[in-house]
Amino acid sequence: MKLLNNLKTIINEIAAVNDVQDAIKNKKVIIINYDGKEYGKGYREIEPVCLGISKRGNQVLRAWEIEGSSHTKTVKGNPIPGWRMFKLVNILTFNPTGDNFYEMRPNYNPNGDRSMTSVIVNAVFDNEQNIT
Repeated sequence: MKLLNNLKTIINEIAAVNDVQDAIKNKKVIIINYDGKEYGKGYREIEPVCLGISKRGNQVLRAWEIEGSSHTKTVKGNPIPGWRMFKLVNILTFNPTGDNFYEMRPNYNPNGDRSMTSVIVNAVFDNEQNIT
């Protein structure tokens, strides 16, 4: 029984990573239910742009949060909307809205994320050469 549960966990993790990669590559707007310890539980509407491994070894998703259920209207002084980092293990649901995003948000880094030790996939925008 334990082996079966472990196998189900591995299959679910693979599906989640594949879903995240697909959302990044195809620039899908997503609604997640996030179990955030620091900023609270709740739903967030996001534009996922980078999947990688954090300095602590966690799979993480860098996303532009359009709106969400943080405890306050700012996170570390940054107003919502804004950039957020989400641990994949804390994403309880991951559902495409049917909408796509096409523009780079302010301070987007097409070379990856400094808070990650490695990048698995990063969004590609047609106008990346215009970054200053």
